[in-house]
Amino acid sequence: MPKEILKQEKEDYLSLMYEMKRKENQIVKSDLSRELEVPLSRVTRVTDGLLEEGYLLKDEGRRLFLTPMGLSKGQQCLERKRCLTEFLRLVSGVDGSIAKENACAIEHVLDERILTGIRMFMENRHTYSYMTRGNDLNLMFPEGKRIMPIAFFEKGTSHPRILSKEYQQFEKRAEVAISKESYLYLKPIDSDLLKKEIRYCYGNQWMYAKKESGKFGILTEALDCTIRRNDKLSEGIVEIVVCDQHEEEIKEESVRILTVSLI
Repeated sequence: MPKEILKQEKEDYLSLMYEMKRKENQIVKSDLSRELEVPLSRVTRVTDGLLEEGYLLKDEGRRLFLTPMGLSKGQQCLERKRCLTEFLRLVSGVDGSIAKENACAIEHVLDERILTGIRMFMENRHTYSYMTRGNDLNLMFPEGKRIMPIAFFEKGTSHPRILSKEYQQFEKRAEVAISKESYLYLKPIDSDLLKKEIRYCYGNQWMYAKKESGKFGILTEALDCTIRRNDKLSEGIVEIVVCDQHEEEIKEESVRILTVSLI
């Protein structure tokens, strides 16, 4: 590989290519250019180097594919990045995007012994319970659609929690679309409810749920997730309000707790 192509750059490319490979078999240079925000000429230079090293192969139509060695290295790089991202979120409490940005910045300079220690810590972190915020579920689940049980509770109730009226207004199982930006979709039992709005608390802001195909979509990054001792990820919660359109003021007595069983 040409000297000017750094190990860090090579690993960033292989990590992204492995992610792309999970969606479709072919590697597209224009996609690499867009995702990495680099000129197409630079993509060509790096991919030519990866071809020389045996990480990529090119067919008769000049299409690029990861070799078995490229797949192995790309998976290793992606798993390292995800492990670091989760570790930084766990110990600092920052949201997923900040943790990912910092994981990308430090992953290439950490000693392998430190990386091994972090991996071992993360593998055994479920010996206690903790809460994480700003959760991008694609770090925990494969891309695609999942069905998860939901419930609505009165705010401030516990032991036992008291179901709110919204529990009867929505289907009890919600579709979660996990991708680069993941959404939880609430489907009302009565379509007339679509005339209203759902707002949810994300950080310090009240966001409007998007309406799509007869459902309300909520960003999963808004969930506060609890991880139990013997489970991976057990429950996510977020404050929500079902309100009339263009109703700006959030009334405390209208706030409900939406819970999602992340199974």
